[in-house]
Amino acid sequence: MMKRARRRIVALATLGILVTGALVGLSTAWPLYQAHRQGLETITLVSASAQAETLDHLLARYRDVARQIASRTELRRRLEDLVEGAAASRDERGALSAFMAPRLVDAMLPSPDLVGLVRLGPAGEPLVTIGRVPESLPATDATAVDGQARLVPAEEGVLVEVTTPVLSLEGRPLGTDLLYFGPQGIAGMLDDAGRFGKGARQWLLAPPGQALLAADPQGALVMAEPDGRLAGRLREALATDRAGLFRDDDGAEAAVLVQVPLVTPGWTLLVQIPARGFYGVVYQELLWPATMVLVLMGLGALATARVISPLLSRITDQAGRLKRSANFDSLTGLPNRAYLNHRLALALERAEEDQGSLAVLFLDLDHFKDINDSLGHPLGDRLLQAVGRRLGRAVRDDDSLGRLGGDEFVLVLERLHEHADAGRVAQKLIDALLQPFTVDQHEIFIGASIGISVYPRDGRSAGELIQRADTAMYGAKALKRNTWMFFAPELAAASRERFTMDTGLRRALDRQELVLHYQPQARVDGSRVFGAEALVRWTTPEGEVIGPGRFIALAEEAGLIHTIGRWVLGEACRQAREWELAGLPLRVAVNLSGLQVVQGDIVGDVREALEQSGLSPSRLELEITEGFVIGHADEGLERLNGLRRLGIELAVDDFGTGYSSLSYLKRLPVQCLKIDRSFITDVPGDPDDETIVAAILSIADRLGLDVIAEGVENATQLDFLRSLGCPAYQGDYLSPPLTAAEFTERWGAGGLAREA
Repeated sequence: MMKRARRRIVALATLGILVTGALVGLSTAWPLYQAHRQGLETITLVSASAQAETLDHLLARYRDVARQIASRTELRRRLEDLVEGAAASRDERGALSAFMAPRLVDAMLPSPDLVGLVRLGPAGEPLVTIGRVPESLPATDATAVDGQARLVPAEEGVLVEVTTPVLSLEGRPLGTDLLYFGPQGIAGMLDDAGRFGKGARQWLLAPPGQALLAADPQGALVMAEPDGRLAGRLREALATDRAGLFRDDDGAEAAVLVQVPLVTPGWTLLVQIPARGFYGVVYQELLWPATMVLVLMGLGALATARVISPLLSRITDQAGRLKRSANFDSLTGLPNRAYLNHRLALALERAEEDQGSLAVLFLDLDHFKDINDSLGHPLGDRLLQAVGRRLGRAVRDDDSLGRLGGDEFVLVLERLHEHADAGRVAQKLIDALLQPFTVDQHEIFIGASIGISVYPRDGRSAGELIQRADTAMYGAKALKRNTWMFFAPELAAASRERFTMDTGLRRALDRQELVLHYQPQARVDGSRVFGAEALVRWTTPEGEVIGPGRFIALAEEAGLIHTIGRWVLGEACRQAREWELAGLPLRVAVNLSGLQVVQGDIVGDVREALEQSGLSPSRLELEITEGFVIGHADEGLERLNGLRRLGIELAVDDFGTGYSSLSYLKRLPVQCLKIDRSFITDVPGDPDDETIVAAILSIADRLGLDVIAEGVENATQLDFLRSLGCPAYQGDYLSPPLTAAEFTERWGAGGLAREA
């Protein structure tokens, strides 16, 4: 009896300890589990949203490319002529297609993802088909939805189709562009296996027909067949347009499903994460300590503590990885734009509390686009990683260095003792980048331009300080690159003027605001006028006349130099032909931008200008700068030879300022050297300039080249050039640049003797 009672008491005591231990363990573990599970789910949803935003940026870039191609002015004008002449013959339509095809190919080249294009006419008929396109085209007319993106099957895999209407300048529909982009960019994002943990899968729901896309093991984009559970999830996705996370607790195949609709209509990102990997650690570790509490009683609390500790550590590590992907740049590992703004905001709060100062340094690499274009984006990415590491070694641990995107970096300097400290740090960063980078066996030299803004002098918010540092950076680039500059109010005015000029320049041709002035060129002996240099001027709607020195560089950056250059060529040839017919046979000289030679179809542009004007090629001279000769002689040599084969003459402008182009003269097909005005200003009288001018004339004589001296402003300079045997000159002493009408009036009938 006693033994039975003792056993019962022992059993009850044991049971009490087990129940108490279990309650203590559960009351401790369960709230922790709930809190970390919610945090883990929130971070996962944020990471999925970031992935969806990245996909949206890719589709938005595709739409931007489509709109840029559809907005090309000359192609729209030709298509508008077809629309207005509704009864155009088949030959006329064929001629239009032949005109548009090569220009559309040129427009497609800067976008490597763009693999095909179909331009439809006003009735939906195909006018031009380029590259990879679907076997059957959709029924589309000129009222198509602007920027519509959808998935279409192709002969090999799938393509992303972007539809863009082609509109006249007045907004009337002229036709439709169907652009087809390769799926590699989307596939690369969906193939990021480590973003959501082991075993996670990503799909993209795309129109039409709610096609489901996934990346196969080789990294290609393929159509996917959903299993039963995912098929049900798809039906739920179609019924809502909100992002959400859903737990599917269906046995061994339990999973966490994340849905994030893209901003692009009809596109949705779906992520499936195995519940075993997502919550498995929590379930396993909670089950084991509960069992240990029941079995080991007194050791239950200790066992629970020892188990919960690694459990929390594992959950924290997984949450940290997801948080890092949301806060740090995946390429360089530096804080991204969002996290950098957050850290800058905290730094501003500390500076305000301490009544201190801080600086924001905005760094942009010089000529990084040239490296990407010439060596490829993968090498460019590895260069950015190397730049990030080198910059990180050059700053203090307390400083906040981050990457905004592309080749732009931002550094936040706290506890600034004096403003000059920021300048010293900026110079330190520039010096750190001076040493060459070795990437994939390429030795790469790259510089940086840095803009600096200071709190509270230049602003009190993160956005304001970054924007003003960005403005100062552009000021540094405009100054000389590979330097730094503090923000100043006049830089903001210059930035606004730059924006205004960029906007106005895009409309200048349509508004007929560009005009050519002509400066005569004459022989030194007898002052016989034999030619004229065409100089472009821009007259703004406010009546301001702007010279090329202020807007040509802007036109090159904005991608307008080819359009402006073709207009200048055509107008100069037309005017020269008009003078020739009026009994004033002159050779007209036109300046070329280096970008026109190395990037555009300069031979085709010149041929077209000559054919349309009827001008003899011998009446046209094209001038290239010595800077172009030094930097692009090898890649531009064939095109220069092509220009020469047309029968035109080539001249090297600003000769003598480059110091290292003499070795190229014997290779380049040039017939004339133009002595830069900087060497003429102080002659006679400056021994150095006199020597340089004499040396250039000697070189030209030995090579059989003609010479024109620029910037001649007085008779003394002309007499000096005559004494050295310089054959020709131009400058204000002869005449400043004149409009075509003024030129005709002064140098036409009754003017100086002319060469035929």
